[in-house]
Amino acid sequence: MKVLCITDKQYRQSHNQILAIFEKYLLEYAKVEVVYFHRDSKALQKDSHIILPYGAKHRNLIKFLRQLNIELKTYDFIIVRNFYPVAKQILKAHNKVIFWETFPHDYRRIYEARIAKKAVFRKSLEYKIKFFLHQRILKQCIAYLTMTPQLAEFFQPNLPIPIFTLPGGIDFKNCDREAINNNLHTCNTPLKFLYTGTIDKNRQLGEVLLAFIETQGDFILDIFTGSTNAEVQKIQSLITQDKRISLHPPLPLLEMLKTLPHYDIGLGLIPNTPLYSVSSPFKTMEYASAGIIPLINDLPEYVRLFDSTCAFFSDFNKQDIKATLQKILNTPPSSLQAMKQVVFQRALESMDYAKLTKKLYNFLCSLK
Repeated sequence: MKVLCITDKQYRQSHNQILAIFEKYLLEYAKVEVVYFHRDSKALQKDSHIILPYGAKHRNLIKFLRQLNIELKTYDFIIVRNFYPVAKQILKAHNKVIFWETFPHDYRRIYEARIAKKAVFRKSLEYKIKFFLHQRILKQCIAYLTMTPQLAEFFQPNLPIPIFTLPGGIDFKNCDREAINNNLHTCNTPLKFLYTGTIDKNRQLGEVLLAFIETQGDFILDIFTGSTNAEVQKIQSLITQDKRISLHPPLPLLEMLKTLPHYDIGLGLIPNTPLYSVSSPFKTMEYASAGIIPLINDLPEYVRLFDSTCAFFSDFNKQDIKATLQKILNTPPSSLQAMKQVVFQRALESMDYAKLTKKLYNFLCSLK
């Protein structure tokens, strides 16, 4: 089997799922080449990496591929990640295109417009037009990959093509198993909480931090983010009043994976809105892979992956979060260690990219 995966990522921009599945585990079953984009005007190929000008996602993509002597008909499947204009071009030259959608990017514009109460009519109209055009593209594909079942059900209802759920996961070969094993049998004093990832208005991290600030007790909360926006500035001002909370720049992936096992509780609280109820919680999965107990709410993927034996659940409001934090701080270390061990085992069973890739390969075989 020969597969071409056209990503929506810039070259050298690491993405755990793409690296683990298409540049590692799928190679056990198929020959795979991966397309990335860059800001240069030239197309080039480096081993199994094909790097195209960013503008090619809108036009001349097939022309650039031919310049590199890449013949699309030699591939059994071409998987296109998130870029509908790319799928539209590829469909003209190949009859086995699979569209891979990871997030409702088009819907986010309406969601943010409704919150801001600006340009709602215009952005709603734009969304309806895009939805119609994208449906025409999807119906020409042979299959649809979705990050979660909810994403397909809510945003792509009644698709007349096979649907396969490819959730986020963990590449356990990158994990520090010795450090993780130590974390499964110890707890920090004071307890160490962790948040990694994006900070923006939609995620409402400020509401979560207010609960931390108002909670009595000894703890450490470290926040790692690469975000630079007004919401981060608000949070910087907010946490100056509490020495228990610190803001840090992001760490490279492998360094972050080595850092994770030194924490006890990971923050995965995200508002249960149409924007996030369909998403796959990558960062919370990383917490679980290190034996970190997630502090989460009722997102469908959280409910699917975790329960009260391995996670702390809270409604997304300040008072409930405060109550849950107090519960965590009052939980005996032996009970927390037991939860760490359960959540790590859950991660091994349900979130291993090696196992998820095998399921993807079996799905591809069913399409031949």
